[in-house]
Amino acid sequence: MLVYQYDYAGLYLGETTADESPLEEGKYLMPARCTATPPPTEIPEGKHPRWAGSAWDLVNAPVSAPPEDPIVKLQEFLAQNPDVAALISA
Repeated sequence: MLVYQYDYAGLYLGETTADESPLEEGKYLMPARCTATPPPTEIPEGKHPRWAGSAWDLVNAPVSAPPEDPIVKLQEFLAQNPDVAALISA
């Protein structure tokens, strides 16, 4: 059986399958954080489906920041903390 998975915040992740119960024919074992209700097919730009417990809502799409370059991050830290930079140089 096709089901629709969401994360802890209720944001839609994708499709997965529910397995049929080995003890009860026709009954399915629902995976965690899943629903049998499909998300909306029409999703406006900038929106994302979120499961609200009984139906899907459309909320503002999450924005993910690009990963920081660890070298740049370290350089910025050392520039702001010259005492640490001096300890490393010693």
